[in-house]
Amino acid sequence: MKLQIKRRVPRIDIVPLIDVLCFMLIFFFIFSTFKSAQTGVEVDLPKTVHLGQTEQNTVVISIDHNVQVFFGEEPVSMAVLGDRIAEELSRNRETRFIVKPDASVPYRAIIAVTDALASFGVDKPLWGVDRQQMPHSAE
Repeated sequence: MKLQIKRRVPRIDIVPLIDVLCFMLIFFFIFSTFKSAQTGVEVDLPKTVHLGQTEQNTVVISIDHNVQVFFGEEPVSMAVLGDRIAEELSRNRETRFIVKPDASVPYRAIIAVTDALASFGVDKPLWGVDRQQMPHSAE
């Protein structure tokens, strides 16, 4: 007598796979709706704009760690800074001013430079930052 073994067809059970996918989907839906903790008031931040040739009509006002103000590469006092801003604006009213303070400069020095610019009608100075030195936010 010959023994016959009935072969079963292999079957892939996808029910556990569907369960896992549903749990993952629910997990991502729930956790993607959580906002990271933010403090302060919700504001509409200004958008960055590519200015094209930024070498034209731009003046860099730097403040070093000793709170020394530079107009371009020339050190100036706050009194002379106002004269230099007026001079530059009389030559070209479309001049852009870039304020580049050192990371350790106190706010009062930055505000003094910003006030000097505002007193001559420059209401939107550009702020120079080094993206590589910016601290990464903990998200």
